[in-house]
Amino acid sequence: MQKGLPMEDITKYIELLVQAIKESSEYRQYKEAEAVLDQNPQLKSRVDEFNRENFRIHTQNDPQQLFQGINALDKESQALRNIPQVNAYIQAELDLCKLLQYVSLEINGEIDIHVPGSSLL
Repeated sequence: MQKGLPMEDITKYIELLVQAIKESSEYRQYKEAEAVLDQNPQLKSRVDEFNRENFRIHTQNDPQQLFQGINALDKESQALRNIPQVNAYIQAELDLCKLLQYVSLEINGEIDIHVPGSSLL
């Protein structure tokens, strides 16, 4: 019977992947934009509240409230995006999320595991 990698080796490779992500330009730009935003606590609070509201709206079940909430968020997003520090932060956050999504999709795509209904996602 063939033995696979021990968990310690997998943990080591995970640590290497995390380190590579932390050394990426996407992560460095995100941390730089975050540091700039942190210098203005009022603005940081406004962005944090926007993100909380965005999450809340997208995780509730009422379609009517979803539609109304998205419209309100769109207006707030446009106002926030007009502030250069916020725009840089949001863009850097989006770029980092795309990188993490890419890594996740690559891993999931290479692991052959049957998940019923997964083709519907």
